[in-house]
Amino acid sequence: MASVVITVDTENKTVAVSIDGMSVPDVEDASVYTYRDSDGNVKSLGVSVYTVNKSENGVTKRVSYYAEGSEQAKKAIASGVTVYNDVKGFVGIEDQTQAAQDIDEFLSAKK
Repeated sequence: MASVVITVDTENKTVAVSIDGMSVPDVEDASVYTYRDSDGNVKSLGVSVYTVNKSENGVTKRVSYYAEGSEQAKKAIASGVTVYNDVKGFVGIEDQTQAAQDIDEFLSAKK
């Protein structure tokens, strides 16, 4: 079980996330939601953390992190895309536009 702390500073308009005391860098936004059974009992929690990192050459990379075991994490792993495991207890996938995905597929086919 992970302890996730989401801090929102409304004055500075920033979001910070730490997981088990370790800060997640470059957080843009985060969400938490519950999955309930038919009786209203909480079955599980979904936690998503979204990061944006701009490299020196100006390229921006957005990575979405999903709690291990969540439906999103399972789909990401099953899809065969590169996953990031740098945030303990979470699975990260790089968010790409459809155009970026099409270019990646085209270039991969040319190898």
